[in-house]
Amino acid sequence: MISVKNQNAMAEVLWYLNGIKEDDINKIPKDIINFIKENASKEYNCTFDYNRPLKDLHLLKETRGIIGMLCYKYWCATKEQKEMYLKKLNSNEKNYQIKINEKYNPNNLFKNNNQEKNNIQNNENNTKMVEYKESILKRIFVKIKSMWKAFMKK
Repeated sequence: MISVKNQNAMAEVLWYLNGIKEDDINKIPKDIINFIKENASKEYNCTFDYNRPLKDLHLLKETRGIIGMLCYKYWCATKEQKEMYLKKLNSNEKNYQIKINEKYNPNNLFKNNNQEKNNIQNNENNTKMVEYKESILKRIFVKIKSMWKAFMKK
């Protein structure tokens, strides 16, 4: 059973194949195209502009993978093209891993937290308790009230 995500990806691949040259489609074996057609989602609506480059289209990761596999296996005609394609894929993967490592580097993850803790501690040290003093009138009123209660008890 094929997952819904993969079915949607195959629907996007079919939509993509509708916009490319017939010569490129003919390079793909018919059984693979039939497999994609049979397993593509019928409910998934995908539309995108064929004039835009593939990298600018909002495609599923699975769609990009299927198109990449088709490109490598059927559209790269020579061994040199396949090697260049693999080098480009490896270069893209390395760049992606570098970005991920910079973003989620374990050594840097807690630096911001430590800086925030230091800022919080500095703020706590700078904050002092303010002593609240009642006004003279309030103290007199409280004193008279307590004497009145004592007088009423007797």
